[in-house]
Amino acid sequence: MQELIIGIDIGGSKILSGIVNREGRILARKKEATPLNCSAGEMLDGITVTVKELMQELGAGWQDILGVAVGAPGPLDYFNGIIKDPPNLGWREFPLREELSKRLGKQLLLDNDANMAALGEMRFGRSKDCTHLIYMTVSTGIGGGIIIDGNVYRGKDGGAGELGRMRILAEHGPGGSERARNLEDLASGTALAHEAQEIIKQGRGQGISTLCPEGKIITAREIGAAARGGDLDAREMIERAGYFLGMAIANLVNIFNPERIILGGGAGLGLQDFLLQPIQNAVHQWVAPSLKHNLKIEFSTLGEDIGLLGCAAAILQEFESTYNK
Repeated sequence: MQELIIGIDIGGSKILSGIVNREGRILARKKEATPLNCSAGEMLDGITVTVKELMQELGAGWQDILGVAVGAPGPLDYFNGIIKDPPNLGWREFPLREELSKRLGKQLLLDNDANMAALGEMRFGRSKDCTHLIYMTVSTGIGGGIIIDGNVYRGKDGGAGELGRMRILAEHGPGGSERARNLEDLASGTALAHEAQEIIKQGRGQGISTLCPEGKIITAREIGAAARGGDLDAREMIERAGYFLGMAIANLVNIFNPERIILGGGAGLGLQDFLLQPIQNAVHQWVAPSLKHNLKIEFSTLGEDIGLLGCAAAILQEFESTYNK
């Protein structure tokens, strides 16, 4: 028996499937765009085909598979394996664990994708031996995984870590009153794309409009490229997003007192050269002095494979926990 782990990382823009060994080496992987305008069942049919292709590529049978794990956007019911209502997939109360297990013919572990990433970081990333950490993913949306004493904190119903729904005082409304908005609506890759569209309508953001002529979709990638090319509007947008992320992180540090804050996600990793300084400035300003001691704020070095590695870490943790009982 080879003791392999199948990991499936379902995101708002991509699905990454792979087979990982116990040491965290990815032996086979396939990245696909998240299909639009298809049902949840049809998406799972496609994932099932991909998994079987990867197994065939390695010549592996089910006797070689230690476990199957799936990371999916929250909110979800961890204990019952149900996807609740993730804004980037359009699913509602969908029994993902049951339906995919039925298709694969094997029981699987399902958790929030950010929880999986946090476990991957703790086991295979630069946060090895760190037992108190918070992982924040900045991508199509914003999510989080909270590790306390080496274990994921899930809350009563398994839905903890929805960091993107944190309310942030962002601006002054009519009459000077302060208006709160979700962090995800202020600092995610989707939020940056929407803001870029607005400033282009105002005749600003020339660097972005040059990279994204009419008809081309604006993403965080183009906004970052424009900022590096000297577009001050693009740079200001990114740094403002960093300010809001830093505000949220400061709140988390004051509440949980972690050893490390790790950031990841496509937008986060792609814009880290502009995001890190405003994040650190906000944390320095708002975190209690006693909690700053030895606190590290870093971007993950595991790249887009962090979800797959997290799936492997989750299966290994469960296996070791059962074995050691």
